[in-house]
Amino acid sequence: MRKTVLAATAILAVIAIARAGGDPWKTKPFDQWTEKDIQAILQFSPWAKSNVQAQGAWRPGGMTQASGSPGMAGSSSDTSHVSAGATPDRPTGMEKEESAAAAQAVYSVFWWSSRTIRAASMRRAVLKGTMTEADAENTLANSPDDYMVLVQGTSMLIFQHRGEQAFEKAAYIQLKKTKEKMYPTKVAFLRGSDGQTVTGAVFYFSKKGATGEPTIAPDEKEIDFYLQMGDAKIVTYFEPRKMVDSKGEDL
Repeated sequence: MRKTVLAATAILAVIAIARAGGDPWKTKPFDQWTEKDIQAILQFSPWAKSNVQAQGAWRPGGMTQASGSPGMAGSSSDTSHVSAGATPDRPTGMEKEESAAAAQAVYSVFWWSSRTIRAASMRRAVLKGTMTEADAENTLANSPDDYMVLVQGTSMLIFQHRGEQAFEKAAYIQLKKTKEKMYPTKVAFLRGSDGQTVTGAVFYFSKKGATGEPTIAPDEKEIDFYLQMGDAKIVTYFEPRKMVDSKGEDL
């Protein structure tokens, strides 16, 4: 029932955008985006995966998913991911509580290095009065050196307590065409106004290989994202061919 409601909400949002004149990331400069435009981008655009449920359970490397366990949400590719967990053992004590909270949380996953997602975040800050339009434009003009994926959830306790380094081998993106897995070069946390509370985890992936070649080919159709969090895992995907704004490909 919940999935039906979410699907209906997504359809209604798409219809509303169409009636308003098309996708805002294609039809309007970001300094004209309204709060409704920003909500549409951060919830329903190709760069955003909202309401992602954690799934699965931790298992030693080499073991496949049990029969009947959920595969990749909406994906046609890999359905047998195995753990690249941040810790080698099943959690106990506080770690078990963190893992349980992570399993019950709902997440949003963003392709954070994209112009569109960064512009939406900065435009929201401008509308709230915490950033000037000039600062937003200057920041957006600088293209990130890496691909970045941002994960935010209703519970970030497991990130808060385990730290950034614990997740450097707990996530990867996998290209559908080559099946190649890319692990993050680093993980950086976003923190709240108190400077302590973790509000998001950003995973950095190199744009170039060892010999300078692009790590994501122009004809790539799907990029799967995987993150292990104790007994819970996030599995979702992005479609590069749909990740296009008024300026072209936007990764």
